[in-house]
Amino acid sequence: MFFLGFLFLIGVWFLVSAIIDLNNMIFPSPYNTFKLMFELLGKKSTYRYLGFSIIRLIIGFSVSFALAFLLGIIVNNSEILYNFFTPVITFLKAAPTATFVFLFIVLFGGRNAPAFVVVVMCFPILYESVVSALRSTSQSMIDAAQIDGAGKFKTLMRVQIPLGMPFISLGLLSTFGMAFKVEIMAEIITGITKGGIGTMIKISNLLDGTDLTAMFAYSLMAIILVLIVSICASIFKSKVINPRLAK
Repeated sequence: MFFLGFLFLIGVWFLVSAIIDLNNMIFPSPYNTFKLMFELLGKKSTYRYLGFSIIRLIIGFSVSFALAFLLGIIVNNSEILYNFFTPVITFLKAAPTATFVFLFIVLFGGRNAPAFVVVVMCFPILYESVVSALRSTSQSMIDAAQIDGAGKFKTLMRVQIPLGMPFISLGLLSTFGMAFKVEIMAEIITGITKGGIGTMIKISNLLDGTDLTAMFAYSLMAIILVLIVSICASIFKSKVINPRLAK
């Protein structure tokens, strides 16, 4: 069914391109887009641009997860702290991404802004994933560990984190795709900065605003990368998470 859905999407893309754009420039066809994408993948500079985006993404995502994991552990056994941070998490989830992009451009410069945006936008989602995973441990498991003499810290390290790790891992995989989209959008908004796929999308549009084939080709690269991560998340869920839930 996945393959049929993919063919359907390509068919709709081809049909829309044929209807609204006879010159294949404003809304390029799948053939022209894939052709240019493979041509770009044959250039070393493309991998350099991809590398800039991925490095910034990994740095921002890693910092975001570290902060989320640490705070999740801190609030795990404290309802007061959990309620205290709930408005903060809600605010971060509701705030427009563009607001943080412009703020971080002023504070840290356009080159570093995308990584900071990834940190802020991913943090609340990863935090909720960590807290939900830790709190999903059954009370009977916690009681059994404490009967064996384990304190709160040992119970956390030996019971709650190991049992919650599959759910945390799924949250990581699911959020990573969103993080990549946020990273690229931030690169586009910041303008011509130090490389990145978003920067190349911006440049291709500035060089020729009437021919969007290059913009579509770079966007397609990003979509494929996000799709690969999403597929990995689905496989992980079906092979690891669902069997655990069925027990």
